Amino acid sequence: MLLLGLALLLALPAAAQRYDARLATPPAGFAWQPLPGAKAAALLPAGWHYQVAGTKEAPTYYLTQEAIGESGEFATGLSLQVVHKVRAKTRQPAAQYAELLLLRTGFGPGRQRLEQSTSTEGNWHQWTVRYRDAPPDADLRVVYQLALANSKTDTLHLLTFESPEKDWAAAWALGQVMVRELVLDSRL
Repeated sequence: MLLLGLALLLALPAAAQRYDARLATPPAGFAWQPLPGAKAAALLPAGWHYQVAGTKEAPTYYLTQEAIGESGEFATGLSLQVVHKVRAKTRQPAAQYAELLLLRTGFGPGRQRLEQSTSTEGNWHQWTVRYRDAPPDADLRVVYQLALANSKTDTLHLLTFESPEKDWAAAWALGQVMVRELVLDSRL
């Protein structure tokens, strides 16, 4: 029974994000972390760290289990990169660029694609990929990537949640909540 529960936890994708929603009382063990340049908010687990990097036109937000050092690396956590005016930067609308980006994700040496999905809700186009990464010089890890493209505003949100494979079940129990409860402003 425990193995069945674990298998379901590993296989189930996170549910869709919320748009233009009021921030409700966070679940126990979480606090809302504003992501100002993205006009968004994400749940930050207690004891985790928050950092923002990048530029105003392409900020990246990090919510990580361990503090990010000067190298910018972390083992477990979520990163959210926001790219405004995608067409001007890539010559492709946000939705088309996001689709092309995620079509290549999870393939290559040492990578095994575990799941993928796509959906559309109004102006929002969503692609998800979860894959196992076995780099030659590091521990096995599982990576969940989500590309959300707003076709009306030409904005791309690229979310990545990753963890060492040995810690994935416990990490994804938090990560799935973080991904599912992400609140975005549909006007951005």
